[in-house]
Amino acid sequence: MRVTVVGAGAIGGVVGAFLQRAGHEVMLVDRDAAHVAAVQDPGLRIDGTVDIVEKMHAITPDQLGDYVRDTGKLGMVVLATKAMDTEAATAQIAPYLAGDGFILSYQNGLNEETISRIVGPERTVGAFIHFGSDLLEPGHLRLGYVVPTYISELDKRHTERIQMIADVMSAVTPVEITDNLEGYLWGKLCYAALAFAVSNVDAPIDEIITQPVARVAIRGVCAEVDDVGHAQGYTLENIHGFDPNLFDRNNRNRIEETNAYLDRWAEEGRKAIKRHMGIHRDIKFKHRRTEVDFHVGPVVERGQALGIPTPLCAQLVEITHQVETGRRPQDWTTIEELGAAAKAFTD
Repeated sequence: MRVTVVGAGAIGGVVGAFLQRAGHEVMLVDRDAAHVAAVQDPGLRIDGTVDIVEKMHAITPDQLGDYVRDTGKLGMVVLATKAMDTEAATAQIAPYLAGDGFILSYQNGLNEETISRIVGPERTVGAFIHFGSDLLEPGHLRLGYVVPTYISELDKRHTERIQMIADVMSAVTPVEITDNLEGYLWGKLCYAALAFAVSNVDAPIDEIITQPVARVAIRGVCAEVDDVGHAQGYTLENIHGFDPNLFDRNNRNRIEETNAYLDRWAEEGRKAIKRHMGIHRDIKFKHRRTEVDFHVGPVVERGQALGIPTPLCAQLVEITHQVETGRRPQDWTTIEELGAAAKAFTD
């Protein structure tokens, strides 16, 4: 199968390497010229749960037109860019799609909406991914864990195409076809709220989530995501051990159950390959904009449209902007401030 992977970072790089090792014809497209060069020679190195080096074909976006002229229009495109780059990347891909071509969103966030607006819902395929991978330097990824991926046609039909995609992408992770993609994506937004809260602190996750003030903050932002997700009629799915429904205000045992969950996470996290979120790396080492506007921002926006209060998620967005731009330090005061606000709202 010929597959074009746009965005060859922590997600796309793993996808491309595993697909190539399974015998598929893969072209990686990435805007980082140094990364593109390293992927070609000496090859893309992935360590952690695996230890491989895979020499791959790779180009920068400005070379995409020449590539299509030489090899033909694009059939299966896996889009693995950051959420903020979805619109620009999709617009660039669109003229090069074959008549039966399509874009599979292997991204975090609600990006299917943007893709379908540009290329049409019939040429858009949704996915829920949960990768434990980091881009450490050009040509070098670290894979911390691999868990199942869930995919869906936007109209939820079980088509020959969706089955074909599942068969192809199973070379990367186990793949299941779902009719509740929204439930997985909103479950992941709940996880993302937790991820941004802890990533604004420069400490390992397992240390942060043992602190009572952090737990109050986490319960507060996650409950707001639950509120907005349920108001839209979604049944939020378990995200490979992270159950967003534990944080639901209607869960009478939410304190005990979330404490028990966070206790287990802290214990397991001390031994994990990845002790920080990728967001933490974006802020501390890469000094770049995070995806908070696309992961927590939609909770605030849809909450406003539905009349559901989301003051803590709004505060989390603002704190993250302050930290990522250097206007405040990446330290404990961020989650302490969020925890104090959460406590005030529940007192």
